[in-house]
Amino acid sequence: MVAPGSPAVAALDLREGASLNRVRGAWLLLLTPSLTVGCASVRPTIADVAVPPAQETLLQSTERYQKEYVLLADDQIEVVVQRSPEVSRSVLIRPDGYISLPLLGDVKAAGLAPRELAAKLTELFSKRMIDPEVAVIATRVRPATVYVSGEVGAPAALPLRDAPTVMQAVALTGGFRKSGAVGEVVIIRLAPDGHLRAIRIPSVSGGQPGRYMSMRLMRLEPDDLVFVPESNRAQFARIIDDMINKPLTGLNSLASPLINYRLIQVLDSQLK
Repeated sequence: MVAPGSPAVAALDLREGASLNRVRGAWLLLLTPSLTVGCASVRPTIADVAVPPAQETLLQSTERYQKEYVLLADDQIEVVVQRSPEVSRSVLIRPDGYISLPLLGDVKAAGLAPRELAAKLTELFSKRMIDPEVAVIATRVRPATVYVSGEVGAPAALPLRDAPTVMQAVALTGGFRKSGAVGEVVIIRLAPDGHLRAIRIPSVSGGQPGRYMSMRLMRLEPDDLVFVPESNRAQFARIIDDMINKPLTGLNSLASPLINYRLIQVLDSQLK
């Protein structure tokens, strides 16, 4: 039995009061249409929610390609030789790119696709066994990767989990250089039909902020290449520098003593 006025009763009264207040508030919302309308008016509508921009293909390769995983150091692979478990192994590709197998010793694995390595091992085992059947299974591979190139701080390959959008990928490589054409960023992607496509990122709204918003919304896929081209202004400045400024540097260094001397002559004549 809890005595009236005790701290426990006071706490209970507070909890009951809070629950009653919540009930009263719910009834007020139900009984007052104007309040519910007012609350709904501040919620974003479908038109206010940004949607990913449409993908516009600028260029498409005439040839078709197919993705194939290439083994590298630190990949874990399973080498299975049918009917010969004594030579089957789960191996880690060493930093030098080799694996070690019974009967064969060291075999170069890095730089080959699993099917290519399987064919190579089949040929090598054939010298020691009768009709070997070899399968290579990649059991632990590198995470999905995207690539950023062009006019960014430090072009690099990035894990897709760290750079799921174009803007995040560019930010992780140091951002845009002053010479980068922010409005002309493209994604080089291998389409499901096997063609390489250069995809433009259209702006969701006008002005420079719209371009950044679009890049923030555009999601990347494994093996995408984000390319930031050089702006027209930067190209013009580079051409001027390569064709005019640099060739004249040597001439200016030779002519500067003569120019300085002539200038001194002129000044002396004016002083007299």
